[in-house]
Amino acid sequence: LLENMERFALPAVLVGVLLFFGLWPKTSGTFTSAANLQNVLGDETVSGILALAIMIPLACGQFDFSVGSIAGLSQVLCAGMMARAGVPLPIAILVSVGIGLLVGLSNGNAVARLGVNSLIVTIGISSVLLGIVEWYTHGTQIVGEISPGLIELGNGDWLGLPRVLYVLAVIAIGVYYMLEHTPYGRYLHSIGSNREAARLVGIPVERYVLMSYVISGCLAGVAGILIVARNGGASPQIGSLSDTIQALSAAYLGATAIKPGRLNVLGTLLGIFTLSFTLTGLSLAGVADWINDLFNGAALFAAVLVSTAIGKKRAGR
Repeated sequence: LLENMERFALPAVLVGVLLFFGLWPKTSGTFTSAANLQNVLGDETVSGILALAIMIPLACGQFDFSVGSIAGLSQVLCAGMMARAGVPLPIAILVSVGIGLLVGLSNGNAVARLGVNSLIVTIGISSVLLGIVEWYTHGTQIVGEISPGLIELGNGDWLGLPRVLYVLAVIAIGVYYMLEHTPYGRYLHSIGSNREAARLVGIPVERYVLMSYVISGCLAGVAGILIVARNGGASPQIGSLSDTIQALSAAYLGATAIKPGRLNVLGTLLGIFTLSFTLTGLSLAGVADWINDLFNGAALFAAVLVSTAIGKKRAGR
């Protein structure tokens, strides 16, 4: 009974959030509307991809606080190449994802090969990327001359669900298969559990940690492209540390559910939508904007506390 309560507590919280804001008189009129549900599902696709991206280095015991900034840089480059230089969409996508790959490679080399603390490396890189975005955009939005096909992907729907949600589903299935059904995924979890033991049994720890950052950077680059698709342009305000904090909160919340004490894809997705629907309900209720940061920070603290406690209990048993 206790194990099932641990596994399904987060889905129960999500259902409770939906019922509460759906029945509360202050929010019931708009919270349950089809338009609001579609907006939340579509908008949080980006956050979901960032959460999956940050989860991969976490699996091997490393942090990546640069995923939000990589997405921010990717979106301004993607929009800027199309709007300012007339670059075709396929090339803009390849360059944007390639930038994410290069940033991930830089992070991975510093962490895996040089042994620099991942927290310091990725926060520093995040600050650098924010500065590049500000320089490139001059603090203004990039709009106009964005590929209609990309905008249609970001704002269209299929079978009543946003099209970008299917992109998230494909990526989630890929990450799930990689982490749960391939030697690479099992080795990542082994490194995260005991790095020295993994090294002693012959696992090339540095190479696997490096690849985790490369994959994370590529996924963050894809998230940046979907930001352009959703907004029809790019904004220098997107890609802040708060985006990374929300993704990290979702990943740790996910580790408290489905497979408690272990990072898992389904739990991470449940975490991101629990956070997003809660924040949407609070916003519709008219709470102040600062509540968002407060809530994300509190959720991260609570998620880390609970997931760590569960992990220690299971390890001891």
